[in-house]
Amino acid sequence: MSKSVLQYLVGLGPLRLILLGATIIMTVLRPASGAEAIYEGWAVFPTLLFPALAPIVFMLLLLDAIMSRLLMTAKQGSERNRLQRALRTDLAVAGLSLLVWYPYFSTMMSA
Repeated sequence: MSKSVLQYLVGLGPLRLILLGATIIMTVLRPASGAEAIYEGWAVFPTLLFPALAPIVFMLLLLDAIMSRLLMTAKQGSERNRLQRALRTDLAVAGLSLLVWYPYFSTMMSA
């Protein structure tokens, strides 16, 4: 990993990195649209837990983006730039999550 990427990730902060990491893991392990729920074993995570947590994590990303924007109004210089990067990262990951999870939830709503 290059030094600039590592510096970018460290600048986001540990809690935001955990939120972004959880979102990316849930997005990558999303079940197929129309997949049946599995009630035992490791398959419980992508078929039951991740679909339940995806809307909550999506809203947390948007809340973090709002809080970054609010804090940005009172900051100057490098701190303001850090918050702008956090805002863009939150919105990009939220948009990716929405694009990936939309087919799953739209299939559920039409059934």
